[in-house]
Amino acid sequence: MESSLIIELILTAMRMAVILAGPVLLTVLVVGIVIGALQSATQINEPSVVFVPKMLAVMLVLALTGATTLGLFVDYVREMITRIPAIAG
Repeated sequence: MESSLIIELILTAMRMAVILAGPVLLTVLVVGIVIGALQSATQINEPSVVFVPKMLAVMLVLALTGATTLGLFVDYVREMITRIPAIAG
């Protein structure tokens, strides 16, 4: 197996991981920063105050982007499965 093929497969997998996890991670980051700023301004240090909005935001993002990301992931898996003979041979 050629090293360029291995590098291409790794880069494709990393790109897919960023595309799939990116919206959720960015949402959690933004919600965490906003809630953290509000907590520091009001001096309320309750862990559930952070957890519940993050959970709701993640559920909203998954509901909005779930079908698209699932379609991208299925296409990626199909492509990898069809490339198995070329990789092995």
